[in-house]
Order: sequence, then structure tokens, then C-alpha cells
Amino acid sequence: MFYNFINRYDVFDFLKKGNKAIRKILRYAVFKHEKRVQQVYSSIEYYPTNWWDIPEVTSRWNQLMTGSKEIDYYSYVSKQYFNSKNNLIGLSLGCGTGYRELRWLQVLKMRAFDAIDLSEHSIAVAKQAAQKNGVDHILKYRVEDINKITLQQNFYDVIVVEQSLHHFTPLLEIMKKIHASLKEDGLLVVNEFVGPTRFQWTDKQINVINNLLSILPEKYRKRYNMDSIKTRIFRPSILRMMLSDPSESVESSNILPFLNEIFTIVEYKEYGGTILQMLFAEIAHNFISDDILAKKWISLFFEIEDILLKEKEITSDFIFAVCKKKVIPSDL
Repeated sequence: MFYNFINRYDVFDFLKKGNKAIRKILRYAVFKHEKRVQQVYSSIEYYPTNWWDIPEVTSRWNQLMTGSKEIDYYSYVSKQYFNSKNNLIGLSLGCGTGYRELRWLQVLKMRAFDAIDLSEHSIAVAKQAAQKNGVDHILKYRVEDINKITLQQNFYDVIVVEQSLHHFTPLLEIMKKIHASLKEDGLLVVNEFVGPTRFQWTDKQINVINNLLSILPEKYRKRYNMDSIKTRIFRPSILRMMLSDPSESVESSNILPFLNEIFTIVEYKEYGGTILQMLFAEIAHNFISDDILAKKWISLFFEIEDILLKEKEITSDFIFAVCKKKVIPSDL
């Protein structure tokens, strides 16, 4: 309907939720883009409902990124690229509550680490954690709109963007700023969602996930703290995405093309998520247990995604890359 600007699922939700939906739409509609994004990330309540909450999933990421289930990519990057380097100056863009930056400080020898996010609430939490861990003299958090940011040129030894680049726009201009702010021998570390812009899932993804949900026993499809059962996923409308979080995957499908145009990719790993992310969404808590059958279902889903990726029936929605500077084409 209207190139999926709005679809029938929006209409069903609207009718189901009534006045509550109307109030939410009006509340978000009056906010500017920046304010709506701040509203989305003003709460840091956490529920174990995502694929990354499943221990077997994070072990799988490690295996695909580093070659070992026991080694995370933080340790891997440190050993492979910064093993003999000291007094590094780092930058993290879209740092959220700051737990990733604390992990980087455990493996990299930094003398200064800047971290930026739009959410005042997240930055407040991050600052408290840095102070608690005794690293607030190195790790400097600040609130800033990354879409409008000015960065020092030829300044940083390492820049990290972890599940944040897909929230940035105008993406090409921001990536040019990242390029300019890296030292000549600096590295950009990317851990990102590069799937369909605004979560416009492919027909193949939707069909595979819904078929898997149809064979999964009901006890594994119970939503967290709800009486409802997950039966299917759908392609969200553009309107729904813009109202719920206007920054979500706003230019995600442009990330890889722009990376290749602006940087030399030194290392590149894919770790899937094309099926697993949305399959486990809302129901991941059902798989965080010692239930032998749950673990068998997890293994089956891993195998299905792996086969589809190998057969090129789907492409990986998540990637890890290490990049260095190159001369930017004049026509960009």
C-alpha cells in the first residue's frame, strides 16, 4: 500500500489500540527528528528479548568474527591491530550507556577516549559507570548530535562504531568526517547492521522466518511478560518506522557501499542475523535456559541460516570490519 508507506498491519494495530495509538502518533508527530530520537533512547529499561541475549548467539558471533567461541572481537582487534601500540587516542560514535567503551579500555592502551551520543540519559549513565570504574580521566562522554558533529582532523588512532552507524544520516557526509578525523595510520572498527533500510525485510526473510515460527512449539513463542504468542513477523511500514524511531536503519543499506568507496577494508567478516534477529525478537528469553530441546532448536536455526547464506539465498544483515583511510574519489 503506497510503496509500504503504510500497510494493513498499521491499520490493524490502529484499530486494536485505539486512543492509545492516536495519542502516541500525535506525541511523536509534533517532535522534530532529533527530539523524537532522544525520546526513543531516554529509557534504558532492559528486557531479555533480543537475539544477543542468547549465550549461544554471542558465542556464534565470536566464532564467525574471531574464529573462536571464547574470544570476542574486542580482544581479537586488540591483538591483531594494536598489540604493540600505546597512548592511543580513540573515539566512539553512538556510545549509548557506555558498556562497550569500558570493554575497549580493558584491551587497548588508550590515553584518551572520546565517546558521543545524542541521549542525555544514556550519557549520564555512562559517566557514572566510567567514574565507578576509575577511568573517567581517560573516557570522556558527551552529548552531541552526531549528524551535525565537527571532528578534529587527523586526530584519532582508532574510531569505533558499534550498532550505531545505521542510525546516522546524512551517512556519506558523516563517514567523510570520520575519514578526515582518522590519523593516516588510524583504523575504523565497524560492527554494524547493514540490512534493509528502515527494516524493509525481503520476501525471502519473511517467508523463512514465518515458516520456522509455524513449526516452533508454542511454549517457545510466548512473548516476554505478555499472554500473547508470536505467530509471524511482517515488514513494518515506513510510517511506523518514522514514528517509532526515525533514526532506525535510516540508511543501513548504504553502509557497505560507502565504506568501500571511502575506506580500504582491511578485514571483513559476516555474522548473519538475517533470519536469527527477527526470529528470536520478542521471544529470546525462552531460549535462555538449560532446556535441552531449546538448545536443539537454536542449533537448527543456526544451521538453516548458515545454509541459506552459503547458498546465497540471503545476504548477511550484520558485519564486522576493520578499515583504513584511502584517497576519497573527487566526485563523492
